[in-house]
Amino acid sequence: MWRIVFYVNVWTVSLFLVVVAVVAVGLGVWRRTSPRRQRRVARVLWVVCLALVLAATVIPDRPIGSGVPYVAMIPGEGLWGSAADYMYASERHMILVLQVANAAMFVPLGLFAYTAARRPSLPGIVLGCLALSVMIEAVQLVMNAGRVVDVDDVIFNTLGGLVGCLLAKAAWAVTGRGAEKDVRRHAGQAHPLRAWLLDQFRG
Repeated sequence: MWRIVFYVNVWTVSLFLVVVAVVAVGLGVWRRTSPRRQRRVARVLWVVCLALVLAATVIPDRPIGSGVPYVAMIPGEGLWGSAADYMYASERHMILVLQVANAAMFVPLGLFAYTAARRPSLPGIVLGCLALSVMIEAVQLVMNAGRVVDVDDVIFNTLGGLVGCLLAKAAWAVTGRGAEKDVRRHAGQAHPLRAWLLDQFRG
């Protein structure tokens, strides 16, 4: 995971955000014309992103049990806390870049989780990202394979999931406004009960 710091800079982060924003808008437009198919594709993409996240965070770099257990429980300790006072500027920069990467890693998860849901809940998805991050840190602690268990990882992972949700929500508000109403109206405008039943089984 740490090797990614060599590729994180202003340009790569900006490009990443542009690509994610374009994907969010594309999914929002697609949701207007084919909401069921769009949700299915979003679910597949979410699973792919989840697999990549787990591969980057759980696969050990060293033999299991060979590390020195350490848990950083003070938020921001390596960024602006007391520990940062004893670090070189390059070390603090590396920690910051690593946390940016941690946030970026969860942006697609939040985006695709929001677009895959029929009735997305932003708080629910963010809590899911939080739970996933805590689970990853717990697995790293149990494996003890050289990875540092850090509360900042959880914070930045969750912030990344929130950013992904907000991007999806903004794109949906701009491009997908009224899509669900349009589908409901064309599917069952003859009878409210029929419209409601179709809405429940629409995938």
